[in-house]
Amino acid sequence: MAANFTAHLKAGGQLLEAIAIHLDLPTDYFQKQIIAGNSILRSIHYPPIREEPASAIRAEQHEDINLITLLVGASAGGLQLLTAENKWASIMPEADEIVINVGDMLQRLTNNYLKSTTHRVVNPPREEWHLPRLSIPFFLHPVSTMDLTCLDSCVTTDNPLHYEPITAGEYLDERLREIGLKKK
Repeated sequence: MAANFTAHLKAGGQLLEAIAIHLDLPTDYFQKQIIAGNSILRSIHYPPIREEPASAIRAEQHEDINLITLLVGASAGGLQLLTAENKWASIMPEADEIVINVGDMLQRLTNNYLKSTTHRVVNPPREEWHLPRLSIPFFLHPVSTMDLTCLDSCVTTDNPLHYEPITAGEYLDERLREIGLKKK
């Protein structure tokens, strides 16, 4: 598992280098912020459906808190993302593809220039209810001390400042309290 985590961290670091270049930042802007950060490689198991579910949704729509999320496949479909046209699109990566979501921290850092990806997981078609779904997302979090103050280059007359300064640790703590994963 450690090798898998390291490979995800390396791939995520390379993606963040490309994002830094796109944002006219030094290519290593994110590197010192993600080494020994709060990243998580998590397995999510959705068991087979054995009876009529109360809802067609397995995981309600949400955005990830982190900088970026990497998903290298899943054992079954169900992942959907909300498009710019406000429509749900099914996403099923092929064996050689990675799904990449922008997270809330990167959205905040870029003052909404890069938008956090709204996504959900829906139930499979009835004929696939007997199949479990396993996905293993990598949530790339920075160190708690990373400053998430909006980048000056992302604050313009057309896009005024949307967020007050905060560190990644303070923001993570705030969000975990909001969603009930941490006591107030």
